[in-house]
Amino acid sequence: MKINIHYFFIIFVFFISSCTKDKKAIGDDYTSAYRIRENKIYNFSTPLQLIGANAFHSFGAGGYDMNKWNIDIAREFVGNIKENPLTGFPILDANGSFLHPLQEVADSNRINNRITILCPFGWDGQSVTGFTGKRPSLMSFWVDFKNKLKQWAQHFKDQPDVWLEVWNEPYRYDRTDGYTDDIWMNDMNDLVSIIRNEDNNNIILVPCAEQGQDESVLLNRGTAFLSGKKNILFDIHAYEKWLLVTNSEMGNRLQQLKQMKIPVLFGETAPMNAGTLMNPQSFLDSVYNNGLSVCAWVWKYDANDKDALLDINGLPNNNSNNNWGSVYKNLAGRVRRP
Repeated sequence: MKINIHYFFIIFVFFISSCTKDKKAIGDDYTSAYRIRENKIYNFSTPLQLIGANAFHSFGAGGYDMNKWNIDIAREFVGNIKENPLTGFPILDANGSFLHPLQEVADSNRINNRITILCPFGWDGQSVTGFTGKRPSLMSFWVDFKNKLKQWAQHFKDQPDVWLEVWNEPYRYDRTDGYTDDIWMNDMNDLVSIIRNEDNNNIILVPCAEQGQDESVLLNRGTAFLSGKKNILFDIHAYEKWLLVTNSEMGNRLQQLKQMKIPVLFGETAPMNAGTLMNPQSFLDSVYNNGLSVCAWVWKYDANDKDALLDINGLPNNNSNNNWGSVYKNLAGRVRRP
């Protein structure tokens, strides 16, 4: 077959020109593609409202199935930070689980136009080293964990659609661990500085107190914490302390955060927690109407788990859970109102 070299050259020049144009179209400062301004999330100059779900893609990277629900964010469970690889091939960890590289997880979300939140849930996959309810700086693996967080920050610093959360649900729900807001300030400043010291300007998620549910620390210390920092998003978890209050109280608490321009994302909510069945409908309506972002717990195919969004056939899981699957699918299908 005879090849027309002149024709090939024209096509090549057009291709290079198109690539250059596309690169400029997304902005010269691509590393700041996502940012926080006052209390809103932006993609360049466009404000965002994001509807997401917690996922377990470190056990099996994928995510195409989330497209049918219009899921914007995958908040990824990382339960074995010690062993979970950043790159390379899946490994078999000490607990007998296959763990996929976190870069592979991020890539699979990116292909589907989805933001990734990498969230550390546990140190080595054992329940005793799970993060929820623990004071970070008192953990025996505290120094080793900070070294791993540093590696995450180094690796993902040029991938603005990968957001890093510093800890999942710190401190006991009842504060019997001696919690104070000063302790929260010290621990969270320490963790945020690790990421920023690696020249990583991605959005960082910082959890609240009382295993993530108490936003009073944000009202008391949020403004001071944000001083001198950029791209910080606070993560509140909405279970009993949000779903078992009156609509009036819930609305007032959201308004306080809004008036103080505290940037928040509700990183978890679901109908079941600690054995109590709740109805998230009013909460989700209020969050949506306030232009806030939220992630459901959890993207899972299991009708026996009342928090799972899907049944084994991929249909909304409405099994004795206040129609949780359909409620959240309907929310995710709504037009975003940032």
